[in-house]
Amino acid sequence: MPKWGETGTVTPAGTPPLRVGTRGSALATTQTGHVARRLEELTGRDVEIVRIRTDGDVLTGSLAQMGGTGVFVTALREALLDGRCDVAVHSLKDLPTGQAPGLTVVTPERENPRDVLCARHGLTVTTLRRGARVGTGSPRRAAQLRSVRPDLDVVDIRGNVDTRLARALGPDADLDAVVLAYAGLARLDRLDVVSEVIDTAIMAPAAGQGALAVEVRTSSLDDPVLARALRDLDHEPTRLAVLAERSLLARLEAGCAAPVGAHALVEEDEVVLTAVVARVDGAEQLTHSARVALPAGTGSPAAARAARDDAARGLGTRVADALLADGAARLAPLRETGPEGSREARAGSAAPTSSTRAVETAREQLRDGGYRGEAG
Repeated sequence: MPKWGETGTVTPAGTPPLRVGTRGSALATTQTGHVARRLEELTGRDVEIVRIRTDGDVLTGSLAQMGGTGVFVTALREALLDGRCDVAVHSLKDLPTGQAPGLTVVTPERENPRDVLCARHGLTVTTLRRGARVGTGSPRRAAQLRSVRPDLDVVDIRGNVDTRLARALGPDADLDAVVLAYAGLARLDRLDVVSEVIDTAIMAPAAGQGALAVEVRTSSLDDPVLARALRDLDHEPTRLAVLAERSLLARLEAGCAAPVGAHALVEEDEVVLTAVVARVDGAEQLTHSARVALPAGTGSPAAARAARDDAARGLGTRVADALLADGAARLAPLRETGPEGSREARAGSAAPTSSTRAVETAREQLRDGGYRGEAG
C-alpha cells in the first residue's frame, strides 16, 4: 500500500528511504534526528541516518587553524553532491556565508540563540570570583567576556560538549566555568548544567547560532513531495533573522577568528538586528543596531518571499557598513576599509537605539565594578 505524508501526497510503495547525512557527534546526530523525524512525517518516507566523518571531527587545534567553520561542512556537502545522502543537516553557523552551487538550504525554527555559562554553585558572569578561569573555544565569546570582566582568565578549549563540561563541572575540573550554546544543550536535554543564560546585551551570539540548515541538491526539488516537505520545514522568522545576521558577516568578510556577534529578531513586520565587533582582548568594541520594515506580500508567493529576504539581507549589509564606517576593521580581522558609500550608509541608518543603549549600559555596569565575585 502507498503511504501518505502530511503533505497529502501519496508516496509509492517501494520508495527508497530518504538518506539524511550528519556529522557523527552526539550533538549532530541528536539535532539531525529531530529533522529526520519531521521529514518522515512530512514525506511519509522512511528515513535513514548516514554518518559522515568530517575533517573537523579528526583534526586538532583551534577552529581558525583548521580552516574555519567550513571544515565541518565540506565532507557533508561532498556526500550530498556525490549522492551518498539526499539531505544534509548542519549547524547553520558552520556554513560559509556564500551560496553553494547546486545546493539549496532551508531553515527550521530556531532554538534560543543565546550563550550560557556552566559553573558550579549557580555562579554567573557577575558573581564569578575575580581571576576565575573560564573556558571557551570561541574568539567572539572570549572577547565579549573580557570586555565585561577584564579580570577573568579566559582559557581556549576544544572538544565535545561532555569534554568541555567536565573541565568545569567534573571531579577533576580545572576551570571555574565554561561558555556553551543554549541550543546545543537544549537539544541534548542538558539544560540542568546551565548556571546562567547570558543576556545578548552582554554576549551577542554568533550569526546563525541556534539555527539548523537543512540542505539538499537543488535538482531534488523536482520531487514534489520533498519540495513541499522542505517548504513546510522552513520557518520564515528564522530565515529572515539569519539572513540578516549572515549578510552582515559576509559584508564584514569576517572569518571564524573575528570577534563578531549578531542577533536579529522578527518583531511584527520588522527585522531588528544588533551587531557587535570587538577587539580580541576585549579592550574595545563597537555596537550598532537598526531595523527594517518587511514589505507586504504582493504578487506571487515566490516574489513576496524574495522581497522579504532582500529586505533582511539589506539590513545586514547596512549594519555592517555602519560598523565599518565607525572603524570596526581597526578592531578585528575584517575588511581593511568599508565599501564606497559607507559614510552615507552610516548617516542614513538609525540613530543609536534603545537596544544599543541597553547593550552599552549592561557592559558598563560590569566593567565599572558591577561584578561581585571575590578575589581569590
